[in-house]
Amino acid sequence: MGERSRTRPDLSAVVSVVLSVPVVASSGLVLVLLGKLVWPAYFWVVPAGWVVAGGITFVPAFEHFLLPLMFGMRSPTARELARLTPCWQAVCAAAGVDGGRYRLWVERSRELNAFAAGGRTVAVTRTALDLPRAGLEAILAHELGHHLAGHTRISLLIWWLELPARILTRLVRLLALVVPYVGRAFAAFGRAVAVLVTVLLTLGILTALAFLDPWLLLAPLLGPVLAWSKRLGEYRADLMAARLGYGPELIGLLKEWIALHRGDERRLWARLLAGHPAHIDRIKRLKEHGGGF
Repeated sequence: MGERSRTRPDLSAVVSVVLSVPVVASSGLVLVLLGKLVWPAYFWVVPAGWVVAGGITFVPAFEHFLLPLMFGMRSPTARELARLTPCWQAVCAAAGVDGGRYRLWVERSRELNAFAAGGRTVAVTRTALDLPRAGLEAILAHELGHHLAGHTRISLLIWWLELPARILTRLVRLLALVVPYVGRAFAAFGRAVAVLVTVLLTLGILTALAFLDPWLLLAPLLGPVLAWSKRLGEYRADLMAARLGYGPELIGLLKEWIALHRGDERRLWARLLAGHPAHIDRIKRLKEHGGGF
């Protein structure tokens, strides 16, 4: 199959978009209020401009500037690049895609890990570079699967659209830290007055947070659904790696991780809220689809 047939967003990407609607809508309200404050006659220009500016997330230069700051990545050294490039080109050749459109990074972590982000970013940890070539290719194939399923590009655009609400939410949370001190300032009028002021301010801040970030109210219901959609994305990326011929290597790496950490035990609620499936479940899914043979 060609690249075009592989890059349709899957169910995981679609669910992520749907579940982002409450926070994106909050961002829209924040921008409308800002627009009415700075330019009442044309308040709609501010939210419309922000949405249009979201196209910047598709610009490689913006992605390559932002993501290293967000995730603590660095450019590979010449030696690391010599190790990474042949593995990445082999994976992309197997998938029939142009590996040159992606940029490789090294994550500043000692864990065995890799991740894909944006539309063109693939990063591995320094520890992953020490894997045998087949193992490194298997990890890279998994990350390529995320790109081809549309998970990463959509998530970066959603991050941009949610940013106004997220920023204001953080400011309101910082304001909440001041509430106890404000309450104490009214202690001279009596303990009851101080308590009343504190309660009223707290309720006001909670109301503002619920308005700015509906996830605070919806998280108990939608959090498990969002986590489930992310797990679907991990399974999809695993199966992509398996289709490219890296199933056995990926299963071997997952088994090594389980042995290294002496199992992968998680309680039910932790499993429901986990964005990554348990490694034993990933192995099972790979074997069910013939990835281990």
